[in-house]
Formats: sequence, C-alpha cells, structure tokens
Amino acid sequence: MSHTFTTRQFRAGNSLAVRIPASMAFPQHTELVVTREGGRIIVEPKEETLGDLPALFAALKPYFNGDGERPGFVEAERDW
Repeated sequence: MSHTFTTRQFRAGNSLAVRIPASMAFPQHTELVVTREGGRIIVEPKEETLGDLPALFAALKPYFNGDGERPGFVEAERDW
C-alpha cells in the first residue's frame, strides 16, 4: 500500500524537518534510520540484528549479578 503526500521542509532549531501525517507515522519511540540515495531521502524503522544483542544484555545488567542470580530475589521454599 503506497501513500503520497506533499509537504515542505522547515527549520526546527538548527535542523531541517518535515511533517509526516499521523496516518503514515511509525509507532512512538521507534528508532528510525535516514538514508539519502541521490535525490531521495528514505526513512525506515531500524531493524534489530544480532549485533544489537550486547546492548540488550547490557540493559539487563542491573537485574542480574555475575553468577546469574537476581540480587534481592528470595525464592520461596517449594513444598512439592
């Protein structure tokens, strides 16, 4: 499905910007990659790859210590 609209660029601080209609916007907080190919500017969501895994694991660090245990977590005794 292809949508087309006409807009103009405008200055937003020290950058140039364009408005995108809400019906065409990506979900909020989506990381975007902007690429220029000749006279075209392409905006697309960043794809997560295996190269992103170290950053994802680093984000979990506050929840685990070095031996895989969760600090402050006490497992209840099982009665089975």
